[in-house]
Amino acid sequence: MSLGTSTLRRPLPLGRLLRATAGVCAALVLALGLFTLRQVSDGEAEMRASDRAFNQDDLALATLHARRAATAFAPGAPHVDRAYRRLEAIATGAEATSRQAEATAAWRAMRSAALETRHLWVTMPRQLQQANDNLARLQVSAEQGDQEDRARRLERAQRELAANDAPDGRWLLALSLGFLLALAGLAGVGLRGVTPNGSLDRRGARWGALVSAVGVTLWAVAAWLA
Repeated sequence: MSLGTSTLRRPLPLGRLLRATAGVCAALVLALGLFTLRQVSDGEAEMRASDRAFNQDDLALATLHARRAATAFAPGAPHVDRAYRRLEAIATGAEATSRQAEATAAWRAMRSAALETRHLWVTMPRQLQQANDNLARLQVSAEQGDQEDRARRLERAQRELAANDAPDGRWLLALSLGFLLALAGLAGVGLRGVTPNGSLDRRGARWGALVSAVGVTLWAVAAWLA
């Protein structure tokens, strides 16, 4: 009788899977929260350092810290917008006072930050376009030539800066999907392919192994083609 009660109370495979999924989701949310907190903390610290350098007219150091703040990206974090505004202010102010090197460095820092924080898409497209346009303009303005020649070189410089050498977003998505499938398949093998006494249930493990194999294959192909 006690054996029957124990058997009836044993959690079903679906219940164990749901609990495991909920635990994984909770862990991911916690990790994401801690990562966001770290990004915001680092970004605010870099902006304070940029403020000090900017107030001391050390534009090179102010640019460096603002760029670091911009790359400490978190969606909606206020320090990100402040960092890009700081870089824009440094660039326009330096150019207005004929400090071309500092202006170019600030636009390059803005461009680098926008490129470094892109994922499946560019997170700061307006700032990237703004940096590209101004870098092309400054490059051409420093060169000799007539108006028509300058126009051609400006168009070429803009095209070169706008060239997208990032991995194809579709393959990055496939890469993530492959990883998740492989992980889900392994979890399925552990939950349904292993009996309570520790022996292997081949029938229960078959589908998990198949899903995991598909995930690994998709991950490998996407990593090669991305």
